[in-house]
Amino acid sequence: MLQWLVTSAQAIFTVCNLFCTCFDATLLYCIVKQRMSLSRSTGPFVYIIFLTGFGIVEKLNAIVMVDSWPLAEWLVPNGGYEKYRQFLGSYVTFIFLFCYLTPLFLDCMMTLHRILIFLSPMRSTKWFTDIKVAAYCILVCFLVFNWLLVQQVSSCTLNFNALTSFLESACAPDRHPVTWFQNKYLIYVPILSMGVNALLLFAQRISRKFWKNSVFALAMSNSQLKRENAMIRQAFFIGFYLSVYEVLYLHTRLYPESFRSMPFAFQTITYDLRLLAVGSLNFFIYFVLTQSTRSLVLAQLGWNSKKMSAKRNASLSQTTANNFAVKN
Repeated sequence: MLQWLVTSAQAIFTVCNLFCTCFDATLLYCIVKQRMSLSRSTGPFVYIIFLTGFGIVEKLNAIVMVDSWPLAEWLVPNGGYEKYRQFLGSYVTFIFLFCYLTPLFLDCMMTLHRILIFLSPMRSTKWFTDIKVAAYCILVCFLVFNWLLVQQVSSCTLNFNALTSFLESACAPDRHPVTWFQNKYLIYVPILSMGVNALLLFAQRISRKFWKNSVFALAMSNSQLKRENAMIRQAFFIGFYLSVYEVLYLHTRLYPESFRSMPFAFQTITYDLRLLAVGSLNFFIYFVLTQSTRSLVLAQLGWNSKKMSAKRNASLSQTTANNFAVKN
């Protein structure tokens, strides 16, 4: 029964991750296509490029992390998974951490961008052009990569073990200082981002309601304000979504023996949920939450045109039926 539950959970996880990967690829294509047809950017173009790019790599890598255990044991019975971990495990874990941490700190940069827009709308357009935002994002990627590389080239590399759902250190029970710092303080990053963005939304409402003639109110039209509010909500929910991974991991870090004593199926499903929270980030933010990108993706898939055609056909059928009823 438990084995069936674990197999079902991993199959559902893989299907959901593949679906979210396809969404990220579609959104990336739509955003690039739209940007090439416009003379200027009309939204968080660069941020979406980086988030979807990292999202695609992270989800494919997460599938390897989760499915490598049954596949390795099926291909090489009796020790196949341990051989995989010794050969590739630390590198796969490194890629996952890089693809997880980079969007986390990109969210901080998005929050900083929103703060500057609130404080000085005029200057923000000069400091956050598409080229400069791309440069800032590349700098964040470079810093995160080198931060993790310090740990990777040491004797305390991290290696995910699907049988225990733990990121195991090569020098256990010790930890590399980088790992120790992340375990202790990383949870505050998304929580701080959520708090700042919530305050920004509240401050904007106060500013528009009580100080209609303020510099901020005069500098931004209603459409611009609506777009900025949408971007602030995006930054807020990115922080919220990524905090799910950290909060669920908190129990594992604080009470490892308690987690190990739980059934294997519970451990596996818990980690699958954590990874899925990270993997479904872009789908939730840019499809469920944001109407503009949702419409863009649906239009690319032809769903909107089909829906409008169905509505027209239904309306025509109703009109024909009414005319027939009148004649009779």
